[in-house]
Amino acid sequence: MYGLDIRPPEDGRSARDAAGTGTRQPGSGPPSPPAPRKPRHGAAPAASRVLCLIFAGVTAVAAQEQQATADARRVRALLSLEAVPEPSLDHLDAETRGQIAGDRLAATDALGAAVTDEEAQYAANSFGDLCLRYLHHELHGAAAVCLAQLRLLAPYDFQWAYYELLLRDAAGDLERARLSARAALELRPDDTATLIRTGDLHLAGGDLDAAEAAYARALETRPESAAARFGLGRVAMDRGRIEQAIAAFEEVLASQPEGSVVHHHLGMALRANGDAAGARAQLALNRQVPIAIVDPLRDRLQLFGAKTEARFDRAVRAARSGRHGEAIALYRELLAEDDADPDVHFNLARSLIETGEQAAAEDRLRRAIDVRPSHGAAHFNLALLLGRTGRTDEGARHLERAADIDPENLQWRLARARARAGAGNASGARSELEAIVRLDPGAVEARRLLAALLLESGEPIHAADHLAALAALTPDDLRVHFNLGLTRFQSGQFAAAREALETALGRFPGDLAVRHLLARILATSPDPSVRDGARAVELAQSVVDEQPAVDHLETLAMAMAEAGRFAEAVSWQQRALDRERKATGGNSPQRLDRLRLYEAREPLRAPGGEH
Repeated sequence: MYGLDIRPPEDGRSARDAAGTGTRQPGSGPPSPPAPRKPRHGAAPAASRVLCLIFAGVTAVAAQEQQATADARRVRALLSLEAVPEPSLDHLDAETRGQIAGDRLAATDALGAAVTDEEAQYAANSFGDLCLRYLHHELHGAAAVCLAQLRLLAPYDFQWAYYELLLRDAAGDLERARLSARAALELRPDDTATLIRTGDLHLAGGDLDAAEAAYARALETRPESAAARFGLGRVAMDRGRIEQAIAAFEEVLASQPEGSVVHHHLGMALRANGDAAGARAQLALNRQVPIAIVDPLRDRLQLFGAKTEARFDRAVRAARSGRHGEAIALYRELLAEDDADPDVHFNLARSLIETGEQAAAEDRLRRAIDVRPSHGAAHFNLALLLGRTGRTDEGARHLERAADIDPENLQWRLARARARAGAGNASGARSELEAIVRLDPGAVEARRLLAALLLESGEPIHAADHLAALAALTPDDLRVHFNLGLTRFQSGQFAAAREALETALGRFPGDLAVRHLLARILATSPDPSVRDGARAVELAQSVVDEQPAVDHLETLAMAMAEAGRFAEAVSWQQRALDRERKATGGNSPQRLDRLRLYEAREPLRAPGGEH
């Protein structure tokens, strides 16, 4: 399910994060928003069915208010209906004209009322609905203007780049369509529909190498794709590889015989191969039925051409406005007429959750799954409810199912990884987290959990690699910088440890733990290029002055020894021993050995991670 994330990307925030991929644990955070609904009896989606609300959790009330104000400012600054021309609707039927006029009025009202975060989100979604309505009805001028605004508001949201590609392709602007395809692939490099459309655009432009590469990549991502194989057949035909083209077209017909347009291409290939009779037979079978592409966003766009279900619309709009009692009543009316509608059950569950009716919500979610076992959002929300009531095993099963249904939903996959880790399945959690990071190298929470699992399993070097990525993604996270330095130190990567801690010290000069660990590395590293006794003394002395703990006293002794000040090293080590005896009644053999080392005028060397 794609949502419109109105928040601007922060430093280090990945494309998927900025597109609304959250990182909540099972049993915490809000459930999924109302789901888009398949039309019944010619009915189409209302505003809230295609663009769902995404609520990003913010813990502090003051932070919520500050973000809400920022969200509203961004929406009102970047979305302007005055800039979107009102197209002529004379060629459309009365009901469609009413839908478009209603969407424009709803977007106008919502933008004018956008003060809180939810109001700003609702305004953005309403604006998006209007834009897609324009796009569906080929009102290209208006669609182009509002899509450009949405791309500015949500630059990392894949759907808007893709819809811009569809617009430019439909308008016949192939050069700009190729640019839109490139932008979409930057956000989602393995999206099959985008790759196929990219191949079509390059084929139309005569760039056979680029077209072949796009189709081949699409076939890698979806081996069963008849459209990708059809594209490769056309490329082969244009290259004069007739036998290869015939084989490709025959394979396409075997998998998608209803795509009769392939008969035309196969006929032309047979004619080029000298089989006139076979060519005539194939050409006669062409009914101009195109090859189908698995294209969820295009399918969603088509829903804007059907008629509205007023009662469902009112229910969803009421829920969005916080009038859950009204929404619940409307949903129950719909279910009284048709109890086999999974989206009504799901949306009813959402409103029941908001009103605190957890048991009733659970019943509705289970019914939604009964009717549609592949309802991923229902599985995920049920897992959340089960987790809150301690039924973690069953909740984990529903998390597994949700993530299997929609493997591109990294929020659900991260929740699954957390559940696996919590259940003691470290290897399963690790494999899932590694998959998430491959899909989204900027997935901060996935890297954070993966680093922790790697440390627990005794793999500090691999953990350090993820911590290094986290340090780049979250430059203001002190814990990440410190843990990176510590992990590098523990794994014997002393130069890298010093570099990480120097960076941390530059950002957090007052942090005692950073100064303490850096002093130890500067004093004890076996790599002479890393050591710096004088600076180690300076840092360690500042730590002792602030907090004269046993470990800190000992670090100052290490620094003194590295600086060649052995008498002072002995003195500080004895102070550390005295404090230890007072606290524990004795001394550790390791600390006594260090005293003897300094008395012999030898500095300490960390063999691979003393700390």
